[in-house]
Amino acid sequence: MDILYCPTVAIAIGIDIGGTFVDVVLSDASGLRLFKFPSTPDAPERGVLHALEALIERGIFCAPDVERIAHGSTVATNALLEGNWAPTALITTRGFRDVLEIGRQNRSDLYDLNLDRPRPIVPRDLRLECSERIGAEGDVVLPLAESELGGLIDRIISTNVESVAVSFLFSYLNPEHEQRVGRVLKDALELPITLSSDVLPEFREYERTSTTAVCASLRPVIEQYIQRLSDGARTLGIVPEWQIMQSNGTVISAAQVQHEPVRILLSGPAAGVEGAKTMGTLSNAPDLITMDMGGTSCDVALIRNGEIGQTTAGAVGDHPVSVRMNEIHTIGAGGGSVAWIDAGGALRVGPQSAGAVPGPACYGKGGTRPTVSDAHAVLGHLLPEMPLGELPPLDVAMARAVIEPLAERLERSVEEAALGILRVADAAMERAVRVISIERGHDPRQFALLAFGGAGPLHAVSIARRLGIRHILIPPTAGVLSAMGLLACDVGRDYGRSIVRPLRSLSPETLTQMILSLSERGGRELADEGFDAAFVQLSLSADLRYHGQSHELNIGRNSERSPILTIDDLERWENDFHVEHKARFGHCSRDELVELVTLRVRMTAPPAFTHPRVRYDGAFLGPFEANVWFDEAGPVVTHVRDRRALSENERIEGPAILWGSEATLLVPDGVRGQCDGFGTIHLEIE
Repeated sequence: MDILYCPTVAIAIGIDIGGTFVDVVLSDASGLRLFKFPSTPDAPERGVLHALEALIERGIFCAPDVERIAHGSTVATNALLEGNWAPTALITTRGFRDVLEIGRQNRSDLYDLNLDRPRPIVPRDLRLECSERIGAEGDVVLPLAESELGGLIDRIISTNVESVAVSFLFSYLNPEHEQRVGRVLKDALELPITLSSDVLPEFREYERTSTTAVCASLRPVIEQYIQRLSDGARTLGIVPEWQIMQSNGTVISAAQVQHEPVRILLSGPAAGVEGAKTMGTLSNAPDLITMDMGGTSCDVALIRNGEIGQTTAGAVGDHPVSVRMNEIHTIGAGGGSVAWIDAGGALRVGPQSAGAVPGPACYGKGGTRPTVSDAHAVLGHLLPEMPLGELPPLDVAMARAVIEPLAERLERSVEEAALGILRVADAAMERAVRVISIERGHDPRQFALLAFGGAGPLHAVSIARRLGIRHILIPPTAGVLSAMGLLACDVGRDYGRSIVRPLRSLSPETLTQMILSLSERGGRELADEGFDAAFVQLSLSADLRYHGQSHELNIGRNSERSPILTIDDLERWENDFHVEHKARFGHCSRDELVELVTLRVRMTAPPAFTHPRVRYDGAFLGPFEANVWFDEAGPVVTHVRDRRALSENERIEGPAILWGSEATLLVPDGVRGQCDGFGTIHLEIE
């Protein structure tokens, strides 16, 4: 069956940027078409625009027919990780200018007295104080000293500041002072002004201030990037406003992203998990462990009962970011990850990556260090004449040449060294999967593994075997699943409001009024983007904890759409919290007082996405046999087939290599499977 949504569009385009490739998925009434192009890390928008221009020049689509374009990007993430944010000032309550630097006093090494703390987003000389005070109940303890604002504005004008953040104590309960300061600053300065009460009206002073400062510092960076992207697309004749993927698994308009770029820090990985969820639904596999292995990193996540885990306790680098995001664990293991030998003589892989430039040695673009992709090329897993993403034919001789010095140091053959590289990478990915499964109370053997990304299907079976997983899914869009996920996910908004009160002390009527206030805002913003209220859905959840705990669990409400809460809803929330606490931590205390920390509302509208069947153009690769290494026993005769040519219910048996235009699947001996009607390959491990 097809997944049908309303309304439909003539052409929708999903574009995801990775460290090595730009992935493009084109959707129209005939299905999906998949494309890969090399990325341009020095100017990410150039790679995106080049890909669009190339497809237009080939006659793949006509620019005026594009009605929707969605984008997943690492620009915000890279700017934050590399420290390339805009100079930013912070205005805060007098006496609290150092909250951003003091943080939580967490130490990665308790006994390292010389530990370097991360550089704060806003340096101390740009952290400015203002006399005001909102109390813990939301009342005004000290009125705002508006007479001080002129001096603060003069200080800001005298610097090279490009953005201003405002974060006052307890403004999540009463935003009056922040809003007044925001109005004065906007009248006096031609700079973006970011208020914590707009970005994150929730408690925890450090996290709220950090999130607001991150948001403010990224606004000039993202505004310029989106402007270049939009201008370039219009030059090509593509006029719809861009939609950008949020960390929470929904897309948002580019205009909104320019105001709150902190919401797109996990843009690309979140899109991949949404695509995996869609394919899992089609395959009747609601419980999934997803593994997205690209050129630079590997992102793993867990989907239980068709729901993606989410968190508000995230961080990017050393900077807490408390917006809602899909719960994804990332490690530096990808096709471009560099293999090296440490001081103790042990073989290591990553986190350094060859990236897109120069890339792995087998790409023939000047790479000189051995990578995971080079190991696959040496072992025969990648077809030299059938590279991914518009690359030239793979240079296997160069791959052997860069692995040979490493093999000599290990006193192994080149092939044995290549197998070692893959095993070390597999061990790192196995540990990552354990973090999001076993360490959170889930048995990975009760889940199917859905592997995607350009390199994910090459490692799917080896990772599944390490974890005892029997069932593997490889979707037909595996190599570009993040780009497909951009088209399959909802348009959405997340809102929260902190309360921090015992759940039983709150009346359903009080909470309902809060929900109505938040949902009205969401309805207005979605209506501004042209979505009919009839298609908008509302879902509720609450962050709950036992009294005295420092962290909470997010518990969803089963019934949807209605914002009206009842006593029964509150009782179910409390009971579900006890159940989830026991599942996550192995115990619960039903006699303990349960606190409601934050009430959360999600407003979503369905995407314009017809169906996930893939349309292939051109001739398929004919079957043949090749000698391929799977272990130290040596090469074995292996069937090589074009994955695109598989028909419904066609059987698959290892050893085999199933080549795809965007990813290659490695099927060792002892593994069997078949292809379903949507092109998803289901593998069973003996």
